[in-house]
Amino acid sequence: MSILSPIAEKQSMKVLVTAVQEMSLARSLESVMRIVRTAARRLTGADGATFVLRDQGKCYYADEDAIAPLWKGQRFPMDICISGWAMINRKPAVIEDIYQDSRIPIDAYRPTFVKSLLMVPVRSIDPIAAIGNYWAHKHLPSDEEIEMLQSLADITAVNMENIQVYAELEQRVNERTQELIHSLDREKELSAAKTRMVSMASHEFKTPLSAILSSAFLLENYKGEGHEEKKKIQLGKIKSSVNNLNTILHDFLLIDKLDQGKAEMQGERIHLRDFIENLVDEFSSALRIGQKVRFTHEGEMEIVQDAKVLRHILLNLISNASKYSGEHQPIDLHIKVADNKASARVRDYGIGIPYEDQHRIFGNFFRASNAGDIQGTGLGLNIVKRYTDLLNGDISFESKPGEGTCFTLTFGSMTA
Repeated sequence: MSILSPIAEKQSMKVLVTAVQEMSLARSLESVMRIVRTAARRLTGADGATFVLRDQGKCYYADEDAIAPLWKGQRFPMDICISGWAMINRKPAVIEDIYQDSRIPIDAYRPTFVKSLLMVPVRSIDPIAAIGNYWAHKHLPSDEEIEMLQSLADITAVNMENIQVYAELEQRVNERTQELIHSLDREKELSAAKTRMVSMASHEFKTPLSAILSSAFLLENYKGEGHEEKKKIQLGKIKSSVNNLNTILHDFLLIDKLDQGKAEMQGERIHLRDFIENLVDEFSSALRIGQKVRFTHEGEMEIVQDAKVLRHILLNLISNASKYSGEHQPIDLHIKVADNKASARVRDYGIGIPYEDQHRIFGNFFRASNAGDIQGTGLGLNIVKRYTDLLNGDISFESKPGEGTCFTLTFGSMTA
């Protein structure tokens, strides 16, 4: 594959940085799509770009910027659409010659100018959209072009979820306005909670957004050859910051859902070893340098529980263990199942929890006094505690400052 020239690379970085800045101000999906389709085309010099939404098993070509009409406004089944392939397989589709690739529905492409394409998913886990680039001549996208377009897609995922948060929060406000008329005390409570949540969100968004912009500007200055490792590091920081933003947004949505009692439980049979190994593998890329989750299992292999709730609890506990531990410090995860009852123990060897803070650790928006500049919303353990209650389980911990913390989750089996 070809390598971008220093000038082309610099121009691409400017496009990416401008898109990040513009999307940070966007308040509607239409605005995000307009910014993205324009930036996607400019990033690679493509002849066309599309923004495709995942819509109930179909690919909806919601917007486009191209030299000639493509499929704007049309829907296609995901299993016959290349954008669907990228979302289902959660990876880019790079096609130099569309007429030589079996994944391409030729009849849909024949009336168009397209000869080559690059399609990337928006959000690596459970993609919600895809961004496509198209060329009127045969073109094999370079690794740099693929990384640039995927970075744009990762940033887009955050902004789409951000738009959803704003929309849902606005809807919540409208729904509760009628209730507030009948309760002044409730009005004050909601006003204070909203102020605190918005303040917390604004504060927490600054760090990852600043990291994204800083890394983008550094990438812009890496000219010529010999900077591949530095570029990889900065792209890693961008992706890490995007993941942080996703986590923050997810926590705010979850706490709102729990506040309204809208969290629903659904039991299913879980093979715990496979379940935990997949979860650990999924989180491994987010661990700090040299950290490793040491997983052990004892007893029966299966239990009936809500997999999504259990997954979120364990991911929160592992994430906390990683954040509050140093590099190269292990994290122990032990699962024990007997007589339809299970326990999960997550042990770290990090900074521990100050004794004077331990009685408040499951409180809303609470962070321990030794958290320092470690990023977090103070919602994670509150969500863990409330989700544990939904499991009819129990969560406890032991912690010594400077020696680490061990959380123990116990829960029973549901009826499938």
